[in-house]
Amino acid sequence: MKNTKYIILIAALVFSAFGCKKFLNVTPIEAQSGNNFWKTREDVEGFTNGIYSRLKSKVAGTPTFFNNDDRAFFPALEMRGNKVAIGSLSNDGANTFIALTNNNMKFLVASSGRFNGMMKNIMSWKEWYDVVAAANILYFEVDKVPSSSLPDADKKRYKAEAVFLRNLSYMFICKLFGDAIYYTDAYHSTAQGRTPQVTVLNKCIEDMAAAKNDLPTFYNDATSNGFRPTRASAVALLMHLNMWAAAWDTGVKTKYYDAVKTLATELDTYSNYKILPITPANTLKIFKGRSSENLFGILQDFNYGEGFSLPASLSYYLSHYPYQGNVTKTQSSIAYSTDYIRKLYPPGSPDARITTWFENYDAQGGAFQFKKFANIYSTGSGSAISITSDDSAIIFRLPDCYLLTAEALAELGDEGGARDFANRVTVAANAPMITQSGQDLKDEIYKERCRELIGEGQFFFDLVRTKRVLNSDFTNAPISVANLNAGAWTWPLTITTAERSANPGLIGNNFWN
Repeated sequence: MKNTKYIILIAALVFSAFGCKKFLNVTPIEAQSGNNFWKTREDVEGFTNGIYSRLKSKVAGTPTFFNNDDRAFFPALEMRGNKVAIGSLSNDGANTFIALTNNNMKFLVASSGRFNGMMKNIMSWKEWYDVVAAANILYFEVDKVPSSSLPDADKKRYKAEAVFLRNLSYMFICKLFGDAIYYTDAYHSTAQGRTPQVTVLNKCIEDMAAAKNDLPTFYNDATSNGFRPTRASAVALLMHLNMWAAAWDTGVKTKYYDAVKTLATELDTYSNYKILPITPANTLKIFKGRSSENLFGILQDFNYGEGFSLPASLSYYLSHYPYQGNVTKTQSSIAYSTDYIRKLYPPGSPDARITTWFENYDAQGGAFQFKKFANIYSTGSGSAISITSDDSAIIFRLPDCYLLTAEALAELGDEGGARDFANRVTVAANAPMITQSGQDLKDEIYKERCRELIGEGQFFFDLVRTKRVLNSDFTNAPISVANLNAGAWTWPLTITTAERSANPGLIGNNFWN
């Protein structure tokens, strides 16, 4: 990485990602070190808020009317390798998403345009390292705040929050690019090469496990729940770190599955969390982000000035009026393929997700409507009215953890336990119980993840992690074993001239670069 400190500017009009307070006229982080900054709780909170602002900028951007800062992070993770039908999408959109569904990343590297630019943003890891660097500074500097202003227990909480944020970033770095540059020291300036991702993941697991219990089980401030990390958030992160490590560790994998089993037992002790039955009202709660099953996400709320760029929400592509666009938008731009969606949700089979989250779910054309992300706000009036998504970006929620646990238990041979955890999700969806055994059970748990987490950006990660990316039954663009091992699952990694000058040993992902 660069041999300089990463600088994150907290702009004067940035709102907090949790309490909707304004932090005005805040000095840039570079100037906020030592006694110049770390004096009060408000100083620490303002700095921490800047990290969340950076995280939000990476995955969601800002509304197009603000500075045209577009993102398509979670939609891209959902579309890559997926079985979808691409319809009408302006500018370079159709070609971009066709290439993505075909895993044709070289086309994206070589092309240009609005949507292609959003894909190239994903190919940069700098913003993830901005979060890592700032989290490391928070961890280091918070102890300097006088205890009269910030009690020691609160300092430990902020440090644990910093650990969560840096490990969340490392999780995404590994899932996107594989091997990573790993460091936890503040003001890091040493040039170093990439570390194998399994080593990085194990360091993250150790780091997060050591800090987890310094996080609260729940916040008294309701606006923080779901958007600031709790112990349950850390459990979810640890589950993902363990399951991703298990996918790539060539040694004994049972330690990762055992860890997930233990984490699930802990998660069940947190009484504030429960899975919600699938209904339209509960769907609105879940994807606004403060329900009893939300573990961590990034806030979007029009009423408080917390907006995403339009392409950052999947409804921009898979929905039409009255869930997206103006009254003239009568067709969705993208739809799941008929064959794929019927395999997930067989016609005639009871499942509340079909009726709650879809209209014309197997139409594979413009009549298809995805209603999972149904929080909206409207501007204008009459024929000029326009509908925009107001859902938050949900990174971790309870059904995700239950299904990871089911997967781990199935790998351990505990098929009864696996069915029990998976059926916590099917019961909430009023869907058929999972009764299979052996490989059929493992396949059904995977399909249940596809059903429950559809549209949430988990698709390609799960496809790769379980190695089902090798099988055309599960993906539009199967990857051969040789290409998978060579890195065809990664995103191309853009290394800037400045980064390469500061760290000549830094290399990209050879399969794509």
